Amino acid sequence: MDKNKVISRYNLTLELISKLDLKNEPVSLKKGDCFIDYGEQTNKIGILISGLLYATYVAESGIEWISRFFFPPNNFIVSNHRGFYTGKDSTESIKAYEDSELLYFDKGEFKTLLDSDRMFERTVRILAEESYIQAMDRIHSFQSLNAEERIRKFFNENPELGAKLQRQHIASYLGIHRNILTRFLYKI
Repeated sequence: MDKNKVISRYNLTLELISKLDLKNEPVSLKKGDCFIDYGEQTNKIGILISGLLYATYVAESGIEWISRFFFPPNNFIVSNHRGFYTGKDSTESIKAYEDSELLYFDKGEFKTLLDSDRMFERTVRILAEESYIQAMDRIHSFQSLNAEERIRKFFNENPELGAKLQRQHIASYLGIHRNILTRFLYKI
């Protein structure tokens, strides 16, 4: 996706939100703080203003995997979407990877804004469509690329993120063992 388009979309979203009369003040999270925890009733969705968050889930094997990173301007909508839309408890934990700041809506306020503000509804629809495309791209990567190709793709698409993250977190996100990532990084 065009970097200028991503930055523009993020700035337009922040501008739109600044015009809304929100119930909640911005929240500051320290590194390691949870925005949403496992088993929590998921009734909030966030807009990341600054920082870096990550989502984890526990596989049937008991291993915890990183499923997503949230960072502006690329991926700034922070939520356990399944729990938020179905009303079920979160099967993910979303934590601050570094000190972060975000705004959030509770479910009632979010639905009211969707029903009453056409620009908000349109923005949410566009962001949901882009999120779906990102998810499909990730699935296709897992299905069609080997580990080395996934590593190259990750670092080509996310150079700043790749420089911030610990290797074990990148490996977890890519669904590979840390040793595979380390071997590849030594080769290049």
